[in-house]
Amino acid sequence: MRLYRSLPAALAIALLSGSFVAPPARAADSGPVKIAVITDMSGVYASLAGAGAVEATKMAVEDFGGKVLGRPIEVETIDHRNNGPDAAIKAREAFDGGADLALDMTNSAVALAVAAVAKEKHKIAIVTGGASSAVTGANCNRYTYHYAYDTYALAHSTGSNIASASNGKTWYALVANYAFGQQMLSDFTAAIEDKGGKVQKADLYPFGPTTDFSSYLLAAKNSGAQVLGLFNAGADTVNSMKQAKQFGVDKTMKIAVGLLFLSDVDALPDVFAGSRITTSWYWNYDKQARAWADKYAKRMNGLRPTDIQAADYSAAWQWLSAVKAVGSTDADKIQQYLDGRQFNDFYARGGEWRARDHRVLHEMYVVDVLPKEEVKEPHAWFKVVQVIPPARAFRPESQSVCKKDW
Repeated sequence: MRLYRSLPAALAIALLSGSFVAPPARAADSGPVKIAVITDMSGVYASLAGAGAVEATKMAVEDFGGKVLGRPIEVETIDHRNNGPDAAIKAREAFDGGADLALDMTNSAVALAVAAVAKEKHKIAIVTGGASSAVTGANCNRYTYHYAYDTYALAHSTGSNIASASNGKTWYALVANYAFGQQMLSDFTAAIEDKGGKVQKADLYPFGPTTDFSSYLLAAKNSGAQVLGLFNAGADTVNSMKQAKQFGVDKTMKIAVGLLFLSDVDALPDVFAGSRITTSWYWNYDKQARAWADKYAKRMNGLRPTDIQAADYSAAWQWLSAVKAVGSTDADKIQQYLDGRQFNDFYARGGEWRARDHRVLHEMYVVDVLPKEEVKEPHAWFKVVQVIPPARAFRPESQSVCKKDW
């Protein structure tokens, strides 16, 4: 009995009685696996993400079998209302309530705010909607990945393409004044200057909803610049482009659309016809993309998915595959598994989870928006004119400004 006298009384009793066992598994380890889709359900980005982003994520869960590690998978919808501070509060509540993954974050201010909470809570966040390259640049962190596209990729495809021509050297920029627009301006300026061009002036307008762009467009028309750069997204892009046509800006200037989605063209096909843009995915690119888009359309009353909605499915599936592979939802284990991993699916061709800064690499596509008379079926607005390989699509690793802390 000398052994037990040297132990704390409670432990000695447990050993003697044979009742000492390992503590039970935490509820979080046996309850549902939760994915929080933090998206714009009611604002300017609702049509390009929103309900379609949630549905795409649910499709991934269903196709995965509805369970992982023997636990049911739940999808939670959070409307961030394009407000960064509010999104951070909602993300914190979701993580505290058991969410294992934050997904989408369409709006760069929201993406950066949620990324900070993910770092604090040691949870994985995968940004498919927010575009600011700061997500994997100055604001990079161990737990956040940037999945679909970013402002660097858009600028060094669309911007470089236009600025390479002799009549694309001088630019007038119309910029949504928040994280996305500001970073878009910075990345486009660098790409334009690299081709010998210059942004003569940038008008920053308060972030939405803004419906009247007349004063900005008239100033652009009278500026003498060769190119009008629209550095906004969603309903703002639709409204500013529509008014640019109404004021005849397109008669004297090229119009460069920094970020355009299939849903934008669906809204105003005549307005965007002839535009050259860059996208991370197109539903009618090949048989594999179309097969998934057909499944999506059956659930969404015939609508075709945007690249964000396709990215939500792909990212959710890839994350669930990582959970299954490591046998845990632990963010550190998943991060270690994903970093450097290569993959291919209907969305990401030549995919890689780059370990250096958590930029997810894949092909990007330069496309022309077709006029109605050349469109062979509903929503088939794009013609792919250039495939940009992963190594050239995004900021080179050698130029990364991410101060890696992992």
